Amino acid sequence: MEDRKLILVCKDKPIADDICKILIYSGKISTDEIEVWEEKTWDVKRKTGPVSTKILFVGNIKDTECLSCFIDIRYERWGIQYGANPRYALITADTVYVKDSDRYKAFMNDFEDALGTVLDPTSVATSAKVAKAFGTVGLAVATGGASLAAQKIYDDNKVIEEKSRKLCLYGVWHFAGNFLEDFLAE
Repeated sequence: MEDRKLILVCKDKPIADDICKILIYSGKISTDEIEVWEEKTWDVKRKTGPVSTKILFVGNIKDTECLSCFIDIRYERWGIQYGANPRYALITADTVYVKDSDRYKAFMNDFEDALGTVLDPTSVATSAKVAKAFGTVGLAVATGGASLAAQKIYDDNKVIEEKSRKLCLYGVWHFAGNFLEDFLAE
């Protein structure tokens, strides 16, 4: 039997957990066939030499921009783009396409329809709320409460980060359902 090991590279552990849930839910890969690397691990291991297994990059991972030249794009919608070559698959998201509130609502309808049963909606929302609460307190303490402009920028960045996260999760769901088997078989 062929080696179907997949290395998943993403920003951090919370999104990795959700991505693994989606991949496993697709029924096209099992838990023991996925190895998760955070961006920091990828940064170290890419310098040690070639990796012989398939790699799936999700999100804006350091030093993967150059890969997009060698990727055959298979899907583009909502600012989500994914594609693959025989060794790498890349799923990225650009939030500019869902800046408009009507477009974002339409995307969220698709997101809920697709992933409502796979992901616990409170876990997706809770991680952002907890991060925002701790970040708000930390910024207020650090600036002495004087920097409302800095708080606004911080809040806007958190909203963009959460939108990007949801777009990437939707992209993973679409990738798993439509292309994962082909990618692993190549």
